[in-house]
Amino acid sequence: MPAKQPVNADPNAVVVVDTNKLPWEATEHRGVSMKVVERVIDPRKGRETAFVKMEPGTSIPRERLTERVDVFVLEGSLTDGGKTYGQHTFVRKQPGDTFAPASAAGCVYYVKRRVPIRPTDSDRLEIDAKTTPWTPFPHRGADVLHLYRDAHGIETSRFGQIHPHKKIPTHDHAMGEETYILGGALIDEYTEYTPGMWFRMPIGVPHTPYTKDGGCLMLIREGDLVW
Repeated sequence: MPAKQPVNADPNAVVVVDTNKLPWEATEHRGVSMKVVERVIDPRKGRETAFVKMEPGTSIPRERLTERVDVFVLEGSLTDGGKTYGQHTFVRKQPGDTFAPASAAGCVYYVKRRVPIRPTDSDRLEIDAKTTPWTPFPHRGADVLHLYRDAHGIETSRFGQIHPHKKIPTHDHAMGEETYILGGALIDEYTEYTPGMWFRMPIGVPHTPYTKDGGCLMLIREGDLVW
C-alpha cells in the first residue's frame, strides 16, 4: 500500500476547501468512503482531518487507537462500542481505546486523528449538541457550545451559531483556527463560506467575518497549528 501523502500541510497558508466539490474516495471497507482535507505527517503535530460516509448497514473493523480521535456526526447516526450517536454529537477517544464505527441507517461524520497535544491528556468526551445547554455571547451576537477547552489555553473546540446580520471585529488567531460550515454563511475579505466548506486560518492572519440573513452554524477548532 502506498505511503500516505501530506494534504494542505503548509501551516502558513490560508486553506479553503469546498468539500461539496471533492469526490468521495472508496476505502478498503465496503460501503465506506472518505474525503481528506488535511494531513500533516509530523511526530508532534501529526494529524488527519477527513469526512467519512458510511452506507446503511456498513461497519469498520475494530481498531486499537494509537492516536487521539475526535468525531462529530454530521448526518444520520453512528454506533460504536454499543452506543449510538445522533446528528451533532461530538465524541473524543484517546490512544489505547477501541474504535469500531458502524451505521445501520447510514451516516456522515467529521473525524480528526492527531497526536495528543499533551501525553497526559486523558479526556474522553460525549457531547450531544441538541441536548447540552449553549452559552450566549450577546456582545458577539452568537451562541456557543464548548466541546473542549485545554486547561493551558492551547486547544479549544466549539460549536458556534452566529446570529443574522452580525459583524465580528477584526481579529487574528494566536493558535490558528479551522472552521467547518454546517448552515448559513460566513463572509470575510477572502470569500463567502457556505455549508460544506472547511477552511483553516494560519496564526496571525487577520479577518473580519460577518453574516447575512441566515446567520451561520459552524464547527470550530483552535490549537492544531501551535502544538
